Amino acid sequence: MNIMYKVGIVLFDDFTDVDFFLMYDLLGRTVGSWTVSILGTKSEHHSHLGIEVKTDGHISEVINQDVVLITSGKRGIPAVLQDTEFMSALDLNPNTQLIGSICAGSFVLHELGLLKGKPLTTNPDAKAALESIGGDVQDQPLVVQGNIATAGGCLSLMYLIGWLAERLFDSNKRKALQNQLIPAGQSELFETLISKTIKQAEL
Repeated sequence: MNIMYKVGIVLFDDFTDVDFFLMYDLLGRTVGSWTVSILGTKSEHHSHLGIEVKTDGHISEVINQDVVLITSGKRGIPAVLQDTEFMSALDLNPNTQLIGSICAGSFVLHELGLLKGKPLTTNPDAKAALESIGGDVQDQPLVVQGNIATAGGCLSLMYLIGWLAERLFDSNKRKALQNQLIPAGQSELFETLISKTIKQAEL
């Protein structure tokens, strides 16, 4: 019997385009494994470049998701950290959910208290700011603490979604998701890099 997981992507205004669209694209490369819902505080949110994305529900629905992924945004993240509605609605439980973030999305997890005093990562440009509020920032593309994974740098979504696919299924599921993204003639090179990065992040 196939297991259908519920994946919620948390969105907000001024999100980084590539972080959301690459995440959404990777998750959409499979059917029968999970459903993906875009969750926000409004019926639609606009990216940093002005692209409108309609949401499927309010962010308070994260409580019903098996997986919660938080996107990023150079202007969007500072804004939501000051947004009481946004932060109070993020009722996350790392004991029962898989939780992930890309780039500055780790600020949200840190401020929620989920990663305070624990290693995490973020976009290199945001490292100093996260350290200034007590973040234990690692110079690693992927850092995993139990059921929580943080990824640093837009292209590290390859590792974040790969980690998710392996935790829910196996390495074959990960390879199926990532296959079309790998540059021609470099499949072996990227497979070694991706598998090694995910394994090291779990240590």
